[in-house]
Amino acid sequence: MYGPVIQGKLVRLRPPKPEDAPVMITWFEDLEATRFLELRNPPSIDMEKEWLDSTAKDPNSVIWVVEVDGRAVGTTGIREIDWKNGFGTTGTLIGDRSLWGKGIGREAMQLRSTYAFKQLPLRKLKSSYFAGNEASGRAQAAAGYHEVGRHRADRFVDGQWVDEIITEVLREDWEKAQAKPRGV
Repeated sequence: MYGPVIQGKLVRLRPPKPEDAPVMITWFEDLEATRFLELRNPPSIDMEKEWLDSTAKDPNSVIWVVEVDGRAVGTTGIREIDWKNGFGTTGTLIGDRSLWGKGIGREAMQLRSTYAFKQLPLRKLKSSYFAGNEASGRAQAAAGYHEVGRHRADRFVDGQWVDEIITEVLREDWEKAQAKPRGV
């Protein structure tokens, strides 16, 4: 399913639209943008539209387009939601490299966590990143995720095997962090 509109300071999360598909496939043209993704090659426009359609129908996922200044620059979501046990797996892609390092991914993850813990009955969000993608690790940490393990030499990235670093944020830890005054 698609998530609701959520406005942040830097980004706006909104439901995807069919007209987003052409810009979304361009993100996969850049090997640096897809360096740590399983899908490395650009999907066809039909494949991207099919993905948007299947995601909209999936009751165990919530997906958003990340929008900056009125244009789609990435996606974020919660997938594989286990409603009985209260967890889901999260992911974010900022496909527009000109926005890397500006806090876009961090804020998207923070908004997504707020939605998951205030609007959904989830108690845990799971995620991961690959060794070498330290920006993703920092953004996840800023959204409250903590490293809980590693799959050693798990993925082949740029000619070498790298660790997948497993992270998660629990609702109670997220709530404690929200209660702390800023700067503490």
